Amino acid sequence: MKTTQLIFSVLIFVFLLNIHVKADDLNTKKMEQVTKSILDAFVSSKEDKSEMLRKYISETWLDKKNINVKKYSINNYSPENYNIVYTGCDVCIAVIGGKSWAHLLVFKFTEEFGTYRVIPKGISEASKDYIDPWWSIKDYLCSETDK
Repeated sequence: MKTTQLIFSVLIFVFLLNIHVKADDLNTKKMEQVTKSILDAFVSSKEDKSEMLRKYISETWLDKKNINVKKYSINNYSPENYNIVYTGCDVCIAVIGGKSWAHLLVFKFTEEFGTYRVIPKGISEASKDYIDPWWSIKDYLCSETDK
């Protein structure tokens, strides 16, 4: 009887402890590593960046939206540089840019089977052939005329 009560008490304690652990508090180092990999692909001169970037798109998101990721290119802006400015909770924020422009991108993360993937904003408004891999964007933070 005591063993059953002890096991039951431990199970209740573990359950109550898990209630206080937020599912959206992901590992910031892992999110930053994935964001760095994505942004390195943005900056790289490789021709098929979409092929490299598709593996970072959330499979759960693709299934919910009934999207075949291979039918789309992944938007990447081809910046010259980037800077990761914040990582926390379930987002990683970066500034990408070139000589005369800068955009702020927010990447929202989910963990799927131990792999960190981004939840995209969706199909690009600029071209229906592209998926925007970021969750949110503030474009043209500055331009050549701002300098």
